[in-house]
Amino acid sequence: MKSALNIGLATAVVATAAAFGSTSADAGGLFNRDRSSGRNLDFGYSAPRAAAGPCYFRADIGASVSRDPTATWPVNNLTRNYAGADTNSGLVSTTTTFVGDSVSSESLDNAVFGDIGVGCGQGSKGFRAEAVFSVRGEKKFDGEPQEFTVTNTFVGGNPNTTEDFEDPMHFNLRSYTMMFNVYRDLGKWGSFVPYVGVGVGAAYHMIDEVYFTGNPNLTNRIEGNNDISLAWSLMAGFGYQITDRAVLDVGYRYIDMGKAKSGRADNAGFVNPAVKLDDIAAHEFKFGVRYHLGGSSAPVHMPLK
Repeated sequence: MKSALNIGLATAVVATAAAFGSTSADAGGLFNRDRSSGRNLDFGYSAPRAAAGPCYFRADIGASVSRDPTATWPVNNLTRNYAGADTNSGLVSTTTTFVGDSVSSESLDNAVFGDIGVGCGQGSKGFRAEAVFSVRGEKKFDGEPQEFTVTNTFVGGNPNTTEDFEDPMHFNLRSYTMMFNVYRDLGKWGSFVPYVGVGVGAAYHMIDEVYFTGNPNLTNRIEGNNDISLAWSLMAGFGYQITDRAVLDVGYRYIDMGKAKSGRADNAGFVNPAVKLDDIAAHEFKFGVRYHLGGSSAPVHMPLK
């Protein structure tokens, strides 16, 4: 009986030693040995840990540097004809003459933006696809419609008068985009993975009230409007591995968000031509984090405290 117990203990010791040796070989070793002396330098244990998978969440923040868009708003010059010998005799008729609809000196402010999204990919030498929602801060638009001229024509010997007015146009624009992007990772250099990408999606624009300055004949405000437009983008950048699951992403994006237009009614109840905005685009510079979800399990070495 005692002999059998000794044999059982010996077998258990050998099996335990074999199990430790196997785990060490698979996980990088429970005991880190100095090969010259054969001594154990530390002690640890193996624990399962979910490896980073191909799918991830992402969040970014950046600067949206606007390109100057194209704007149009038709201007009609006005001729007033009066009857009688003085300016108080009353209005007989009003005629207008079309001048043009081009707007010059267009400018759109810059703003900050934020992204959130989800994606999946094949690693550092494959393709990734993602869906990203972006919010941009409010941008102010300024432009110069065609010069507005009022000509007063009199009869009875009173001289005609002509007044020219500049009428700068202003409104605020907010834009949201939902983009579907495809990236190509170009290989790994150390912890860096450069990439290029393209995207297509939709832009949702919100134009606030349009108002004019410098022209006493244009004191009313034209109502705002919301529009949806096709959007597309080109991207380039790099990812930098900061943990086994987190990747720092630094990138550039050129995005074209299509077009938008204002409403037509003003605050006095009159109907006006709509202000139309085209080529709403920006150069955008961002940085953020892609956090990968867990995939298969893999043992790692975790030293005891």
